[in-house]
Amino acid sequence: MNSNNDLYDFFLDNIQKIFVPEDLVRIELSMSRFELQALMLVGRSQNVTMGNLAQGMSAPVSTATGIVDRLVKKGLLKRDRNEEDRRIVTVTLTDNGKALLKELKDHFYKFLNRIRNLLSEEEFETGLQLVRKVILGFQKEGQEPKGELAQQRRSIMIE
Repeated sequence: MNSNNDLYDFFLDNIQKIFVPEDLVRIELSMSRFELQALMLVGRSQNVTMGNLAQGMSAPVSTATGIVDRLVKKGLLKRDRNEEDRRIVTVTLTDNGKALLKELKDHFYKFLNRIRNLLSEEEFETGLQLVRKVILGFQKEGQEPKGELAQQRRSIMIE
């Protein structure tokens, strides 16, 4: 099972068992992955500016604004203006947003515990190291110029 086709077929046949456990489906997430990402970023920071949220999502502020609009309508986020500088808009979780995020985290922790029960501690740690290496490799790959782009860059001396 080392060919790409075999791995693809195995992954496709088993993806729901790994990434969409039945418990998670019961939560009935009626949101896009971008809305979920925004919700999770706000939950991590507790109180985040629109600019920082957009930066965390690698999206323009206008896109983040539309996403936050939808989450505000769903009652998961609320907006506030900074009293010192009214141009600064901050976003925080509502009680419903906190409850949903807690439920998602609980399901994620159950999922991790299922994995821990299937593997030895050494296997689990090795798996985490491999996942981190792949993620960091993808991040690094996305930051480095490739082929022709790298050759097209020129240094310009400024006097």
